[in-house]
Amino acid sequence: MIYRKKPPYKMTTETLYNIYARGECLYKNLSKSEFNNKWIELNAIVGLMKTDYTEEDLTYIKLPANSGENGKGSVKGEPPE
Repeated sequence: MIYRKKPPYKMTTETLYNIYARGECLYKNLSKSEFNNKWIELNAIVGLMKTDYTEEDLTYIKLPANSGENGKGSVKGEPPE
């Protein structure tokens, strides 16, 4: 009998994004188009409305394709090109 260990995460073939405010995850595993829409929306909200957050509080992590949903990503403060 052959046993195969299943990874504890789901592999994905697309790049995913997580958005954070002061280190707290607001949105997880967004596609690039979902990310772009949410990023613009969040920056507009904190820029125009009176909130406890500033634009500097918003960051995101880009998870490369095939890294798994819990893979290591890169932390950024500006939207991707």
